[in-house]
Amino acid sequence: MPRRTLAWVSATGVGALAAIGGLATIGGATAESVGNARAAATVKRVGRAAATVKRVGSAAVPIHQTATARLAAPSTQPTSFDISWVDPQTGTYYLSDRTNNGVDAHRAAAHSSEEVVGRGAFAGTGVAATPSQKSTCGPLGVQGPNGNVVVHTGGVTQLWASDGVTASSPSSSMKIFNLTSPTSGKLAATVSTGGVCRADELSYDARDRVMMVANDLDSPPYVSFISVNRDPTKDRVLGTLKFPHAIDGLEQSVWDPSTNRFYINVPQVPSTNGAWRGEVAVIAPGTRSIKRTFPVTGCSPAGLALDPKAQRMLLGCSGDAMAGDTVGSKKYRPNPGVTYVMNARTGRIVASLRQVSGSDEVGFDSASQRYYLGAESMTSNGRSTGYPTPVLGVISASTNRWIANIPTAASAHSLAVDPRNHQVLVPIPHYGLAVFSDAGAR
Repeated sequence: MPRRTLAWVSATGVGALAAIGGLATIGGATAESVGNARAAATVKRVGRAAATVKRVGSAAVPIHQTATARLAAPSTQPTSFDISWVDPQTGTYYLSDRTNNGVDAHRAAAHSSEEVVGRGAFAGTGVAATPSQKSTCGPLGVQGPNGNVVVHTGGVTQLWASDGVTASSPSSSMKIFNLTSPTSGKLAATVSTGGVCRADELSYDARDRVMMVANDLDSPPYVSFISVNRDPTKDRVLGTLKFPHAIDGLEQSVWDPSTNRFYINVPQVPSTNGAWRGEVAVIAPGTRSIKRTFPVTGCSPAGLALDPKAQRMLLGCSGDAMAGDTVGSKKYRPNPGVTYVMNARTGRIVASLRQVSGSDEVGFDSASQRYYLGAESMTSNGRSTGYPTPVLGVISASTNRWIANIPTAASAHSLAVDPRNHQVLVPIPHYGLAVFSDAGAR
């Protein structure tokens, strides 16, 4: 998730959305795919309200927005949100919504907003945090909910969501809800992860019934391993694993059922020559230890999506490496934007794509063999010197080739894939949930 403060846009400044009042068509007839900005794509920005994006070439764009889902009153359309996810068993979309202080639950196929699960149980937008907490963790580092996932275990269904900190709840935590339906439930347990800043992204080992969650902003960053039981009151932290070499936190993780390993993105580790270097850490759940690390150069790996059958991973490189950084007295050079595909067994980079970059959350559709990228920090020239051109990126997992970029909006960093109907759901600040259908994936 983003580690830096985001500039949330107003309802009249949602980037490439073509209409605000009704269905906003992105792609298709209204706004075509953004082509490779380094291959003479022409972008015409109209004030702060909209952008018309044209692509070089005549190939049809298979993905376009087909629906919009919005929360009903008294809820407001979220402006601060984080991880989103679709439960493949029920087809329910979940969004960690700090604005409404809960997890939004949408019936993905019906595009209907049903409920905000756990409303009021989280840190929200951070208004209840102390000035000291905000100074230590940053404005985003106290907020919650952050990560979320649904677990089916022992005949019950649970929603797990990570939380930030407040003056009255100064320790980061996991909130566990027993769901009575896919869109409603009650808080059953809170498990402290012991951090002074938020608990963030998470992934679930279904074989060992272990949840791994990152405290990305603590010093040093670390992950906690939590037992998953039918009765959430029995859940406990089994152990932690610190990352003392991680100088820019921790990011998205996945669990691979083929290898029984967690993979987690480490956006930045020290280097002696000023080159940006990140890595992917491979973790054994049983021993709660790092078995190996895969180096990633010129990229701050944020999003991580696994193709378990092909044993390949998409690394969504964020805008951090594009901007460069200074840590202490050490300066790290800016880098051109990139997206990598990595062999999950060896760490070898099998594809390097420049057409889309600046990503946060990414997703994978196993049926269609496509990766999707929430490229909120994409720019017109693929570098920090360009102007913002946020997009939804599409990459073929079978060929490792870029397919298209569809204009989205500022801070559109979160996405989820519904594997049942090949739809991609992208929350837009102040606007609602933009639903994209990928006809080429059917």
